Amino acid sequence: MVKLMPVNRIATRADLNELITGFDYRAFQKRQEEHPTRPVENLLLVCMGHEPDLAAVLKREVPHTIEVEVMDILRDKSELEFKRESEVRIMCRDGQLIIEQFFPMNLLQKLSLMQENVEDWRELTESVKVDFNYDGAVLNPSVVDLSEDDTFVKGMYPIPEDAGTIRVKITDLLSESLEVTVE
Repeated sequence: MVKLMPVNRIATRADLNELITGFDYRAFQKRQEEHPTRPVENLLLVCMGHEPDLAAVLKREVPHTIEVEVMDILRDKSELEFKRESEVRIMCRDGQLIIEQFFPMNLLQKLSLMQENVEDWRELTESVKVDFNYDGAVLNPSVVDLSEDDTFVKGMYPIPEDAGTIRVKITDLLSESLEVTVE
């Protein structure tokens, strides 16, 4: 369970009252009966500064064993990683499906922490799969373009005459995928 504490001020014991009264103690009791040696809940409190004994107070006030971790985003910001969806820019021109840019945001974030430079989006791409007649449910790619050895994916694919709805799946080097439909 994650609880976002009030922002722009230090989290105090008083902020815990709403949390303590809102717990489902019947569910806690059931979990304790099923697994008496385990905590009934794991809780992450996310705050911007806090009183030093916040976790201890919460553990003391709840009549069951709970695990409490406090993450202070001001103090622990170097350890924070926010997940972002990948982005892509695709166009159809002169009978070609062209992937102009691909931004695998999580991978780019990791690379910027390592201070790596990327000049071509294809350097970050493991594979491109294209279904030129996507049925809206199952991706059935007619093109599978893999990055192998020293070669990158092509990024340009001829569109067949009988193409319907086009679905593109791009997988980055972290094996995170983005699927988009191109009309």
